[in-house]
Parts: sequence; structure tokens; C-alpha cells
Amino acid sequence: MARWTKEIRERKISHAKQLYCKGFDSQTIADIIEDVQPSTIDEWIRVYEFDKSKQSQMIALSEIRGSILESYAALLDGQTPKITPDQAAKYATAFEKFSSKKQVLTYMHEAYEMLCEEYMKDIQKAEKKKDKETLLGNLRVTRSVMEKVLTRLTNEVIGHE
Repeated sequence: MARWTKEIRERKISHAKQLYCKGFDSQTIADIIEDVQPSTIDEWIRVYEFDKSKQSQMIALSEIRGSILESYAALLDGQTPKITPDQAAKYATAFEKFSSKKQVLTYMHEAYEMLCEEYMKDIQKAEKKKDKETLLGNLRVTRSVMEKVLTRLTNEVIGHE
């Protein structure tokens, strides 16, 4: 059994939870996260109640923004929008309350998640083990660099730097 620092262990559990909530199975999650067996992932799913998190996940900002844009497009086409202009204005006001760095951080997190999701889709589609391993290696490098960038920006936004 691998021994990790508390920080690394928590990061691996958090990453596994994110992947699980996106619909990945234990084997795929273990392939993506280094030094973790599928049985460990299964244990985390049970102990940390990943299923509850999966069921209660909130709508991402990008989905809210997408709804606003879809509603605006429907309005321009003469159709009934999914949300009213008043609701859209309330959402827009909520977005404006973010500082520009918070907005950048939010968008970076969303883009990062989208990038990781694309990598994971490609990994699942890869038929050859070598292709899968190459993609996993690329994902690990990307994750490592992006986590540093996001940590630095997060510290700036919340005032720790």
C-alpha cells in the first residue's frame, strides 16, 4: 500500500471524487490517478460517499452562462426563452460581483475541467495501451502545471500572496 502525505492523499481523493462525479468507473479513475488501485477507489467511493456528491452536484457557472446565452438567442429568434430577462439580469449581477481575478480564476477552473474531461474521453476511447499511457502521461503533466498556476492565482485572489 502506498503511503502519501495528508495533502497528497486528500488531493487524490478529491480528484477521484471529481472523476467519479463525472461518470468514470473505478478502473479508469485508477488509471488516471497515479499509484491508486481500483479497490482503493471503491473504498473511497463508499467511505467518502461519492454517490451523495454525484447526486447533489450543483450547476456549474458555465451551464448558467450557457442558459443565459441560449435564452438570449431564443429571444432574438422570437421564441420563448428558458429564463426571463429579469432572471438573466439577476444572474449577470451575480457574475459582476466577482472581481476580475475571481472571474479569471472561475473561467480557468472551468477551462481546466473541460481540458481534463477531453483528455479523459480520449483516454477511454484509446484502443492501444501505448496510446492510453501516452495520454495519461500528458494529462499528468498538464495537471501538475495547471495545479501550480491555479494555486498561485487562488492565493492571489484570496489575498494570501
